[in-house]
Amino acid sequence: MTKIYPLIICGGNGTRLWPISRTQSPKQFQKVGDADSLTFFQSTVERHRGEDFADPIVVTSVRHRKVVHEQLDEIGVQAEVILEPMGRNTGPAVLAAALTKIADDPDALLLVLPADHVIRGDLNTTITAMRGAALDGYIITFGIKPRFAETGFGYIVDDGPIVGHNGLRMVERFVEKPPARKARQLVESDIAYWASGISMFSAKTIIEEYTQFDPATVEAVRKSVELADEREDGLMLNAIRFSEAGNLPTEQAVFEKTSRISLAPLDIDWSDVGSWSAMYGISDTDHLGNVLQGDAIAVETQNSMVRSDGRRLVTLVGMKDTIVIDTPDALLVTQVGHCQSVKKVAEFLKEEKRLEAERHVGKEHEDGLTRLIASDHVNVAEAKIQPGKSLEIAKGNGREVIVVRGQVIFGSDDAAQTYQEGQRFALSETEASTLRNKTGKTAELLFLNVQAPVEHDASKVLSLKNYA
Repeated sequence: MTKIYPLIICGGNGTRLWPISRTQSPKQFQKVGDADSLTFFQSTVERHRGEDFADPIVVTSVRHRKVVHEQLDEIGVQAEVILEPMGRNTGPAVLAAALTKIADDPDALLLVLPADHVIRGDLNTTITAMRGAALDGYIITFGIKPRFAETGFGYIVDDGPIVGHNGLRMVERFVEKPPARKARQLVESDIAYWASGISMFSAKTIIEEYTQFDPATVEAVRKSVELADEREDGLMLNAIRFSEAGNLPTEQAVFEKTSRISLAPLDIDWSDVGSWSAMYGISDTDHLGNVLQGDAIAVETQNSMVRSDGRRLVTLVGMKDTIVIDTPDALLVTQVGHCQSVKKVAEFLKEEKRLEAERHVGKEHEDGLTRLIASDHVNVAEAKIQPGKSLEIAKGNGREVIVVRGQVIFGSDDAAQTYQEGQRFALSETEASTLRNKTGKTAELLFLNVQAPVEHDASKVLSLKNYA
């Protein structure tokens, strides 16, 4: 039986979900719900595991390689990672995966999946039923039965059944983000579907069709794969060659032109979570219609949402249709009807070159340190150690460690001690220290230093590395 390779595209910045989504930590790597939930990316990976599926292929920006591996490790998944030196839209990303996979599996079937959608319902039954059609050379787009007339989605119009493949339909046309009147007509026609962004085809088919419509891009991506750098953290595509590829989504580059296009309807709950209103809509509410995530209290409040990182208490009193998103460095307060305009705030911050547009201020993503308090004589920081990783700490000045969650091993092999949640210990002042996490869960640590001025170069304080 030919297995299906989930191909997860981790691109996009998700500016409409600012302030949790930033350029350096976009929506797909944020948690879907509360602190114990999976991220959007992890949920996508988990959705397509089982005997019908091979290990996933993940295409992501080189800047996000660390978080991709961390989140895969957290759920115990091995994946083939392809690193883009720059974004060239979904077309070249899909093509790079196809060219890479066909080299060792000529019959490979690719299931293209956005990394930041929320889906509830049986998706895989329809996907696996389309395996034969994909092997026969069809490019299959999966359409969602529309629940309402949405102007922000693309639509696929059904043109009747395809003989020989039960459930597969011909495509009359694609309609990209129609105005309100047109969207209502499409929904009322009962033959139009929301374009989910999910598609399936063989690697051979997509390469053949791409070659027909854009041979220059095929050659550029092929060269970028041939000249790629095989690194420990993924296949790094050649930047010069990859930059020569056309900057188009697969839909425009191939789907709208090819005669092999087809439609497989889905009847599931689906959201691209393109706004905080959408996030509220997919969340479980209490009896008053409120969604409270983190340390939050609502009094005389209805149909509202609070998402707090838990560092402080957030309260709503006498509110209705209100959304409050609290992060350590930014606070968003908006109403349900205005959530699409949140991206204007992110765009303004980017124009002003504010750090809040790029990253969560205070986070040092390369070494795992999050600085909470930094003054001349007080330094409070936190760090996470992923399963199977260690944290190397330079010799310090009276730095203490509190284990907030999980457990760590401190000290050399002949004098190692294990510290559990709630315990604290002091680091060496005269030599470097190493903390190891040999459990299957992430360890969270709090670092305290109150004896000396802060060393602001975080690279001199902490560094993550693998250990045997």
